[in-house]
Amino acid sequence: MAAALTANSASPTVIGQKSDDQLMAAYGRDDRTAFDELYNRYKDPLYGYLYRNCHDESVAGEMFQDVWLRIIAASRQYKPQGRFRSWIFTLAHNRLVDFYRSVDGSPDTEEVVEEALAGGDSPERRAEAHETHANLEAVIGELPFAQRQAFYLREECGLAVKEIAAVQDISVEAAKSRLRYAYARLREALRDKS
Repeated sequence: MAAALTANSASPTVIGQKSDDQLMAAYGRDDRTAFDELYNRYKDPLYGYLYRNCHDESVAGEMFQDVWLRIIAASRQYKPQGRFRSWIFTLAHNRLVDFYRSVDGSPDTEEVVEEALAGGDSPERRAEAHETHANLEAVIGELPFAQRQAFYLREECGLAVKEIAAVQDISVEAAKSRLRYAYARLREALRDKS
C-alpha cells in the first residue's frame, strides 16, 4: 500500500508545468520532450495498475508497452478535452479486459505479497506490519475484478470517482458502489484480523 500512497504523482496540471493535454498536443507536433514528460508522469501508476490487476510482470510489461504504443499512434488525432488521465487508464482497462477474455474470461485472483516493509521499527513491528500488509493484499486479491480495479484506480492512480466511471464505462453511481463495497470488504477483513 505504500506504493498506493505515492502514486498520485500523475496530476493533470501542475503550476509551472504544461497540462497533460498540452503535452499530448505538443507530442502530436513531434515534440519528443513532451512525450518524455507524459511518460514520466504516468509510467509508474500505469504499470502499477496493470500489474496489480494481472499479477504477472511479463504480461503487465507487454500491456504497458501496448498502451504506450496506442498513445503514440493516437498522438496526431488526439483532441484535448482535459481528460488525458481518464483516457490513458481507459486504454489500460480495455487492454486488461482483452487479456482476460483471451485467457479464460475471468480475472486472476492469485494473491501477491510484496516484500516486508522497510523501516526503522523493531523486527516485531516490521513482522506485524508485513502480516497486516499481506492480509490486506490477500483481501484485495479476493475482491471481484471490477471492485479491485476501481480500488486500484482510486488508491494507486489517484482517479476521482467520475474518472473511474469513465474508465470502467459505468455510471458514477456504479463506480461509487464498487468503491463502497471494496472499502467495506477491506474494513471487515481487517476488523476480523484484529
